Amino acid sequence: MASVALCGLAACTGARPELLVGETIPPPTTIPAPAETTTTAPPLVAEAKAIISPTGVVLPVREVTDAGYVVTTPCAEEGFLVWGTPISEARVVLDPGHGGDESGAVGANDLAEKDLNLSVVKRTAAILTQRGISNVLTRTADYRVPLRVRSEIADRLQSDMLVSVHHNAPQLGNSDGPGTEIFVQSGNRDSRRLGGLIYEKTVEQLDQFDIQWVSARDAGVIEVRNSEGLDSYGMIRRPTVPAVLLELGYLANPAEAELFATPEYVEAAAIGLADGIETYLTFDFDGSGFRETPRIFNPKGGTGGILGCVDPALE
Repeated sequence: MASVALCGLAACTGARPELLVGETIPPPTTIPAPAETTTTAPPLVAEAKAIISPTGVVLPVREVTDAGYVVTTPCAEEGFLVWGTPISEARVVLDPGHGGDESGAVGANDLAEKDLNLSVVKRTAAILTQRGISNVLTRTADYRVPLRVRSEIADRLQSDMLVSVHHNAPQLGNSDGPGTEIFVQSGNRDSRRLGGLIYEKTVEQLDQFDIQWVSARDAGVIEVRNSEGLDSYGMIRRPTVPAVLLELGYLANPAEAELFATPEYVEAAAIGLADGIETYLTFDFDGSGFRETPRIFNPKGGTGGILGCVDPALE
């Protein structure tokens, strides 16, 4: 009896191999046609105040129509989306400063503020979620979001607070402890109370690190006003909800930049932020670190606007 050669499908290009005695030709295999699938958009949520796009971008909702969500894009344009995860409420809006072509401060170790801010905010968000505190981020990746859109997210959601996280650039004088600064809304007790509690809890966490810190002479919880008496920073001035802006430390200080690049720092900063936020939501304490004399500062501008802004992909 002749031998039979075994071959794979791709190799068997000639005549059918001989059959062994008693073998029969098997019937052809019938491969069922793939089932038809239909893709339909999920039902719209009329109460949605913001949505998370399929690419993870958080967008304030201007209007919910029968056809979809009318949103504000990151670059403050009017957009339209059918798909998205609706958000009806969030007690906390976390704002990682800068992003995209606005890197913020850069340390001697090439650590960019925009990346550090996002790392701290993402870890803070995770801790808050574990504690049952709803939260949302103004940006979730490396793209630019103008100040007006960041504040619009918080105002649309009518959140309990907007917390904007930053790390500063000037090289200042040496200090025995962290030079953390919390800028608060002028004349707003809720903003002041939130700032005092975040300051107290954050500095408590950062004090564990034995490094050479730097600090401004009036560091702490402070109002920063321009020559016209208005809050200098847009992230403080624009929102109608209680808002604070944090400068957790100084990237221009090599010792701090080295620390900021470690997961230990990110964890400590995030715990401090989460502790301050949770205390604010739970108790009526005032915190500490208050400076009674406002700082006068006139920003030169150049960041936080819409000029040159490029929207990220939303779908």
